[in-house]
Amino acid sequence: MAGIRLVGGAALALRYFDRGTTQDLDSLHVRPGSDEEVAAAAARVAERHDWDQAWLNFEVTGADALPTLGREVEWETIYDQDGILIQVASKEALLAMKLRANRPGRDTGDIRRPLGLCHVHTLEACEDFYEEFYPGDSLAPRAVSIVAAILAEGPPHVPETPERFAL
Repeated sequence: MAGIRLVGGAALALRYFDRGTTQDLDSLHVRPGSDEEVAAAAARVAERHDWDQAWLNFEVTGADALPTLGREVEWETIYDQDGILIQVASKEALLAMKLRANRPGRDTGDIRRPLGLCHVHTLEACEDFYEEFYPGDSLAPRAVSIVAAILAEGPPHVPETPERFAL
């Protein structure tokens, strides 16, 4: 069995809303499963398509981005066939992780749409939401600025779910 758990822009695009392309797939290991098989398969795909070898990476594990102390990250299986398992993090966990990354421009859209999906409509609610995943941490000033700018435009719009996942 080989499997990955996706977070970041790729997870948002695959499950929650259409967005622009992403340069890589931020992945976590799935147990049981063979990390070596996943890495070998990713290397073959990269070679076949002349892609960057880091197109599928496990760097998020070392980036202190994944919430581990607060609210548990929920995972949704989007593919489970022929010994291959692909899961994406919940929209709530993805919003919390994007708030933690808070890269202006790069993460703004990926914060705006999940705010709508998660029905977070005030800065105070956003701060409370964030602390559920990262207890004891508060939103970074840059994240506060991004969220305040988004909310100043009015309530966040709830994006359409990609057709393959519409209920």
